[in-house]
Amino acid sequence: MKLSIFTLILQKYTLPEAIKISKEIGFEAVELMGRDPHLAADTTAKKAKEIHSMIQGEGLVTSCLATYTGGYSTKSDDECEQQLDQLKHFVELATILEAKLVRHAPGGPREGEADDSHYRRAAEWMQKAADFAAPAGVNVVMEIHDGGLIESAYGAKRLLDLIDRPNVGVIHDAGNMYISKADYGEESVEVLGDKLFHVHVKDELKVDDLSDPSSFKVRDEFFCHKLLGQGGADHLPLFKALIKRGYDGYLSSECHGAMDPVETAKHEYKAIKELIEKAKGEL
Repeated sequence: MKLSIFTLILQKYTLPEAIKISKEIGFEAVELMGRDPHLAADTTAKKAKEIHSMIQGEGLVTSCLATYTGGYSTKSDDECEQQLDQLKHFVELATILEAKLVRHAPGGPREGEADDSHYRRAAEWMQKAADFAAPAGVNVVMEIHDGGLIESAYGAKRLLDLIDRPNVGVIHDAGNMYISKADYGEESVEVLGDKLFHVHVKDELKVDDLSDPSSFKVRDEFFCHKLLGQGGADHLPLFKALIKRGYDGYLSSECHGAMDPVETAKHEYKAIKELIEKAKGEL
């Protein structure tokens, strides 16, 4: 398993600064935040080539383009076309950046509130996205996320079966699944199988109120972004399951919160490395 950093952690820095910091800490790859100040939706091909040169110059690669596109299931046809057009542009950027993964969201509502029509509509448009990306050798990845159609591995499999495209997979996110109260350990890895294309690593903690600057509300509950190992999402069973399965993709650090970004990135890198070694030692 290889270590990547989602540049969202370093969004207070320019992209050249974020790339340099990532290399200095020890990360092997960067997952580019698909909005300002890192990789905006209107990024030109010329600019993408410059970014690619910067990343290569530091000896890094681009693990994923984390776009904020999609959300088809509750949008009109015109809105869906607009989202698909944005996705097409990011796929073109991905070919320049030599990124094999582009994040694209199917939409909502959340699993327990969605009906078959939401899944069918999302699947229809995700198929169009996949069919455009396939000739470029790009995979479209949907993040398991609270509030969306795929809050769990089972919700993801339901939608993946409808999409039925080899280049569509999932971003596993134990932090999000902790919030959704979905299994994020060995069972989730088994359910997703070969459709697990990418892994986000972040920790969250259920709390009593919003007193912490890093806290937030989800429906009637409160949560707080935490450094890895200081929250409630135990990643050890996940890492063990990934190792057992032979997962050789990226573990992408995505810690949110009101902490110092560079110190956060350093902590997450060290904590992930230690967790990998611990997981190997317990197998």
